Amino acid sequence: MLHRNMPVCNLLLSGAIHFTGCMATQTFRILKLFGLQSISVDTFFRHQRLYTIPTIVHAWQNEQEGVIRDLNEMSGGLILYGDCRSDSPGRCAKYGTYSLIEDRINKVLDIQLVQSSEVPSSSWCELEGLKRSIRFLNEKRMHVSALITDRNRQVAKWVREELCPNGTSHFFDIWHIGKSLGKALDAAAKDRECEDLKLWRPAVINHLYWTAASTPNGDADVMEAKWKSIVNHIQDIHQHDSPVFPCCAHPPLEEEARNKEWLEPGSTVAVKLEGVAMRQALVKDIRQLSPQHQTFSLEAFHSLILHFAPKHTGFSFLGMYSRLLLAAMHFNHNGSREVARTSDGELCYGV
Repeated sequence: MLHRNMPVCNLLLSGAIHFTGCMATQTFRILKLFGLQSISVDTFFRHQRLYTIPTIVHAWQNEQEGVIRDLNEMSGGLILYGDCRSDSPGRCAKYGTYSLIEDRINKVLDIQLVQSSEVPSSSWCELEGLKRSIRFLNEKRMHVSALITDRNRQVAKWVREELCPNGTSHFFDIWHIGKSLGKALDAAAKDRECEDLKLWRPAVINHLYWTAASTPNGDADVMEAKWKSIVNHIQDIHQHDSPVFPCCAHPPLEEEARNKEWLEPGSTVAVKLEGVAMRQALVKDIRQLSPQHQTFSLEAFHSLILHFAPKHTGFSFLGMYSRLLLAAMHFNHNGSREVARTSDGELCYGV
């Protein structure tokens, strides 16, 4: 028995529901259909407020201290992935969750929950969450060596003014830029005279990834020159005017080695593709592509959050915060597991 003669099993049931990320109303509906006696929803929320949420917060504080301790024992500054997740689809989110994952240990270092009422609008939650996380890291005397984010303009401006002067390198994640580029190419390909763009779309996206992957030192001028070379390449022109990238890196392409026709120089489709690829904003962002670190683990963490805090369900601030912390601890516990092997010792991958 616990406080005021509360049965232990009642609290254990509330803890099991909360800690596993289940929804209380759904769980109690299932128990009712089976004809099983159980606690009420109100009792669950009372247990959550008095017991399970404080327990989760305490466990996260211990987890976070352990992560910081491990990082302090490592040399070099932090290499962080940062991104914000809204609690609901669209532009009317109530909460924005900003998460930072450290690349070298693949663990969530910090997570900030920002309510839209705290900022001018929900679109400002990302910048406010990053500011709070950086403030926390500064209090811990931790230096950010590299920060990889999406192309949020508010974040880019703030990082450029506040963090870059202190030695932080800011890079953009390739996947986000590739997603935006793909949409632009799809829109351009809807023109009747530009249907051939559909054939070149995968190659253009691959070229974006190659631009960063083939430039491990992150030289902005080289990445820009490599990217711009796609405009000539698609027209079967493989010599370029740039001194840092004077010609294509591939060997001569035989007819049988190609699965699509070159675009006619000066044709409508070639001009349209050049207009998409040479947009000033895109070229500027490509100069900041991350050559070695990408945010795929952060996207995996956001997918994991959906189990603990689905977007179709509303939560109180503390209810949402506790479920985010549960997701972070779950991710940290499983993020460094060894890859599964077959009985013959071969690595198993799910593709």
